[in-house]
Amino acid sequence: MTYDAIVVGAGPAGSTTAKFLSEKGLKTLLIDKEKFPRDKPCGGGLPLRVLQRFPYVDNSINIEAYSSSGTVFSPSLKYQIEIKRDTPIICTILRKKFDFELVKYAQDAGAVFKEEAPLSTVQITKDNVQVTLIDGTRFNTEVVVGADGTNSIIARDTGLRTPGTEKGVCVLQEFEVDEKIMDDYFTKSRHCYIHSRFNTTAGYGWVFAKKHHINIGFGIIRAFKTLEQKQNLLKCYHNYIELLKDRDLIPQHLKETPMKGGALLTHPLEKTYGNRVLLVGDAAGFVNPLSGEGIYYAMASGQIAAETIRESIEKRQTTQEFLSKYQTHWQKDFGKDIDLILKVIKRGSVENTERIIKIASKDEILTNLMMGVITGELSVQKYKWKIVRRAFYCSVKNRLRL
Repeated sequence: MTYDAIVVGAGPAGSTTAKFLSEKGLKTLLIDKEKFPRDKPCGGGLPLRVLQRFPYVDNSINIEAYSSSGTVFSPSLKYQIEIKRDTPIICTILRKKFDFELVKYAQDAGAVFKEEAPLSTVQITKDNVQVTLIDGTRFNTEVVVGADGTNSIIARDTGLRTPGTEKGVCVLQEFEVDEKIMDDYFTKSRHCYIHSRFNTTAGYGWVFAKKHHINIGFGIIRAFKTLEQKQNLLKCYHNYIELLKDRDLIPQHLKETPMKGGALLTHPLEKTYGNRVLLVGDAAGFVNPLSGEGIYYAMASGQIAAETIRESIEKRQTTQEFLSKYQTHWQKDFGKDIDLILKVIKRGSVENTERIIKIASKDEILTNLMMGVITGELSVQKYKWKIVRRAFYCSVKNRLRL
């Protein structure tokens, strides 16, 4: 069977791509190796700008809770920045539900969804793309979209991701908790916690409070090269749980739940397009290097990819020269934010992180700016100079004790 576009992977990036492609009148096939609904290792914190850009997801089916307060701790735990608002700073989701609803939106728009369909090979020729599944089923298409995650087969087979590409990793657990206990520990505001560079690692721990669930995780945004380092991640996570209980930030007794692990590329791939192919979401390495959040970039890249594909098919230009417009557009849209955060992280030693949080803890304006960037509410590119000026002002003020 022949389609205008085939999207491989039905996470937020793939489903959003398929939805917008179908709305533009393109015959679209969305495939995934898993049976839906399925779960995904994720903290489940959703930046508010997702709701602003994609208002159709802002409903009680998709959103578990809205958090209007939170605390970020310095590496030494001596300092913290806190924020309390009357309006949300972030919302939370359950990926099993959220991703399934996004698939439904794509289907409602006209996309054909095929689940339990693991990919075997992709062959790109001058005339079309042939997508072959493990069971031997074959489809032809004008353009294929790789939305198949960090270990994308599309990215690997097209040479867009080379062996040894650096990855970050995380471990997490999601505990189901009685609503009264949730209210007692996290209040109606669903208070969230972030521990920056916990145990001096190049990562952070988090606690996201949802409606009836607590999501606790620990992530390190760098590659692990040895078994010892991998074991250190688990040790950091267990130490983090102990800290949270010692400080009575979470209930002492939580029901046993499976531990999950995940991996993410630490930066966007150098090239996210080729002849008749585009990469979106995790497959392209679109993630906030500061927080590990990637859903906003996933959905935004899917929207941009769909518009690029529509134009390419209308003009019968599916070459990489034409599809390179996609990379130009996402770099302008959110790429500069990722680049700037990467530069900040490279300079962000434990000492610098400690100093910045110490300064921000004494200034409400700087606290709001930093929390906005951490939660993905604000564009760091747009607000960078405002943050720099405020941080400099606060630093001088502290030194002079004004």
